[in-house]
Amino acid sequence: MSISAQSTADRLDIPISVLKQMDNWEDESKGFDCSLQVGDYGIFTPECSEATPEDLQHRFIRGNHDNPMLCGLHPNYLGDYGYIDGLDMFYLSGGFSVDQAWRTPYINWWPEEELNAVDMTHAFSLFAEKKPKIMVSHECPTIIKADALTNDYKIDVTSSTEIALQDMYDVHQPDIWIFGHHHSRVDKVIGKTHFIGLQAIGMGPTNDCIFEISGLVWPKVEISSPVS
Repeated sequence: MSISAQSTADRLDIPISVLKQMDNWEDESKGFDCSLQVGDYGIFTPECSEATPEDLQHRFIRGNHDNPMLCGLHPNYLGDYGYIDGLDMFYLSGGFSVDQAWRTPYINWWPEEELNAVDMTHAFSLFAEKKPKIMVSHECPTIIKADALTNDYKIDVTSSTEIALQDMYDVHQPDIWIFGHHHSRVDKVIGKTHFIGLQAIGMGPTNDCIFEISGLVWPKVEISSPVS
């Protein structure tokens, strides 16, 4: 399986990662066997959503550059947060836009871009209970942020999502933690966790946009999330 972005011509800034072997990532016509895109999918309008065909082999979580309501309505959306038992994987959507002052609310920025305090508390409790082997998020914990930063505006901003993710890391260190948001390739082990940050498609080598975990496939049972 792949934690990845679907690579489409009109979405060249999407970080992607791979959870399963695909035939040839240099040949987009072959595509992925299955994938999970790690946010900033580019769903701003109903037209964007409709342009993404239903395909439950290719799922996504939302980033800060996604319309939360439209994401929640799309069948490929994995959810705001949750745990997938068959993969021993936890995921958490959302992030903070440091450039929100230059964006237009409900056009290319959404006040609900981060999980609210109640949902984040529930997500933390579920993470602490499940202690997953694999963690997938759009943002990253503060402990790895300095290694991922490419935007100076983010240096002095600590989002509530980053803090929550750090709290999760403090209570349990997954084997692998994959994230996007900063659009830079990171490959670093801290404590027990191998952190993988993903580059954005079109901004660097394709290999930097992909991380493969061989042997994983989506469970055959329907995946459900506490929040959609």
